[in-house]
Amino acid sequence: MKNFLLLFVLAIFACSVNTSKKVELEKLKFSYTDDAYIFFRNMRQTNYDLEVMEEGGWRIYRHEDRKKDSTDFYFNISLVVNWRANKVYPMVEMTKRIEKENFKVYWEAIESNETGSIAMKGEKRRDEMIFTTKLYNKMTEEVEMYMIYRDKKLPLFPDADQKEAFRVSLYDFYRMTGLL
Repeated sequence: MKNFLLLFVLAIFACSVNTSKKVELEKLKFSYTDDAYIFFRNMRQTNYDLEVMEEGGWRIYRHEDRKKDSTDFYFNISLVVNWRANKVYPMVEMTKRIEKENFKVYWEAIESNETGSIAMKGEKRRDEMIFTTKLYNKMTEEVEMYMIYRDKKLPLFPDADQKEAFRVSLYDFYRMTGLL
């Protein structure tokens, strides 16, 4: 019984995604190790909807708590795995009416007057990875994130579930690539 309890506690901590650790931009990479991907598939995949594109060797994972209604503004992240090349890519999925290139997210600190913005520069996979990592790092602080759309201030994540889905998806990406 003690062994079972110990194993259960270790499993809980191994699957934990509660972290406030920031990711170093200089260390970003797309390559994953087989053991990290196996861990993801065995322990984390149940939180994702999966789309398989066998002919291209792609598996697209979308967190189950993401915003699925695409009639209004949405901002999601998907993890695209190319299992033939052992690479994983964080891909931004957002309202089609908004250009990805130069897309800007504004932030305001909740407990101070500090403000700023983070812009996506380019549309290459590396550009998206850097942009999403900057957002992830900013999420570790107490900030409100929003965008300006049609002269209106819209929250980037309308509810806590969508914000957490974004954060957890990126955490899983960093775990697969060995950064966390």
